Amino acid sequence: MLSLTRIIEKSIVLILLLCIIILSDTIATSANCEYEYPNDINTINITIPFHIPPLDLRGYEMNHFEVEQWFLNRINYHRVQYGLHAYMLYTPAIVISIEHSLDMRDNCFVAHSASDGRSHQQRHDRWMGVLRTRVTSSHVSSHMIDYGIFTQEYAMAIVDELLLNVWIHYFIMNPSYRYIGIGFSIQESGRGKLSITMASNEGERQAHWNRTTEERIAHRLSELERVRQEIGWIYSGADNQ
Repeated sequence: MLSLTRIIEKSIVLILLLCIIILSDTIATSANCEYEYPNDINTINITIPFHIPPLDLRGYEMNHFEVEQWFLNRINYHRVQYGLHAYMLYTPAIVISIEHSLDMRDNCFVAHSASDGRSHQQRHDRWMGVLRTRVTSSHVSSHMIDYGIFTQEYAMAIVDELLLNVWIHYFIMNPSYRYIGIGFSIQESGRGKLSITMASNEGERQAHWNRTTEERIAHRLSELERVRQEIGWIYSGADNQ
């Protein structure tokens, strides 16, 4: 009986040691923050969690996803006023936007192309997969933020200001776009870098590229009318550009 007890104890110790070794290896791997890209280019297989640095280099704590929600709420307020369905958050679009806002912050620039030369579409293909049938669009901009302060009111004011621009309004209010990701980060200078990625339903991409410019405009107008009828929208006096 004694020998059997010792065998059981040794087995338990061995199992615990194996668990510790496996856990240590997992922690070490996670710290590397590297990605594994599968052979299937239409599959997103992020084996390591996407690493998100602190939002602000000046040291005060902020949460990327809380700030994203501030922007989203205000954008969706305007979408509803315009007679459209609200945007839904979409994980690949979120990653694209956060990645690009951090790139703009760390490398002090504002552009649709990344600092390594990748276009918006190439960033899209990296995270969404090149075979995914989604039409995407993007917006990037820079906004001055008072030192040490960024609030929900700031986010709302930025959105309101952006939508005064006819072309930005045109993109963000596109009825074909149903999904969104928002990235926002702040440089030490106080310049806030905003990156927004909008995405359509699956099945839209090929149809979009097959249309002429005139057909795209007509499709947008017909979709706008269809959605407004679908949700029973009535003009409420809001900005209707």
